[in-house]
Amino acid sequence: MENEILERVQGILNKDLKEINSIENISHDAFFKEHIKKNVPVKVTNMMSHWKAMELWSLDYFEKIGKDKETYSYKGNIRQNDTNWQFGAFQDYLNEIRNTKTETYLGNMPIAEMFPELLEHVDFSLVSKNTVRNSTSLWIGPSGTLTGWHTDRLANNILALIEGRKLVFLVNPKETKTSMYPSNKYEPGSRLSDVNMEKFDDTKHANFKNANVQYTIIHPGEMLFIPQTWWHCVYGLDVSISSNNFAFTPLDNFKMKTSELIKRKLHNAGLYSPNNCVCHYKDENGKRVKR
Repeated sequence: MENEILERVQGILNKDLKEINSIENISHDAFFKEHIKKNVPVKVTNMMSHWKAMELWSLDYFEKIGKDKETYSYKGNIRQNDTNWQFGAFQDYLNEIRNTKTETYLGNMPIAEMFPELLEHVDFSLVSKNTVRNSTSLWIGPSGTLTGWHTDRLANNILALIEGRKLVFLVNPKETKTSMYPSNKYEPGSRLSDVNMEKFDDTKHANFKNANVQYTIIHPGEMLFIPQTWWHCVYGLDVSISSNNFAFTPLDNFKMKTSELIKRKLHNAGLYSPNNCVCHYKDENGKRVKR
């Protein structure tokens, strides 16, 4: 699958894909100086062996601890396509991912709310040591998931693979105006692109073909640092279990609690981009519902 995706993406681009730099390990201070402060992505391949998640997490494990849980799932690429959320039993979604060919994705589930005990199973101190607020999420999905082009505007993001593999593409934020076609679709804390990797329109988005796109495949036990405002697009290559941490500096946190909070309140009240977003959906009665 990865070769097919890479060949297709390379066929869109006028420039060669380049692999993201990879290191085995790094000190917290060096990581802050060389990657957080300089806003430079990197894959870290050998700093998760002590994680309890690597020992315990599997579909079977989550089936045992999630018997009475309910959560949201979505199907397909909701960032460039239609938003399609569903709410239901966590176990039913796991069984769907395990047993059928499906697009169902348990994405961005807040660990602190659903499984607070799991916060002890991960270690995102590479980023959290130098921040004032952190948000940790859980992702469980089948082969073939796609998280379309977007940025995490206010947070540094580190993504860790526990099971399965993911193919990640990155574009430097310096190319936002020249190549990435920012979208009017709203997602709290993010910025979306109109560029659709599955339905690429070289008439509407011709300048994307000149983007400098980097990529990497993350394997179990590896982490990818996605710096603040970097564009990224993520393909699930296998049934996968991953966790990520959004880390906010004092300035980021101030922005989140001021301008971003105001924008979210206006949006939730239907006064800002009410019908073009990732965070709401229409129920069976046509009512606008917040995920």
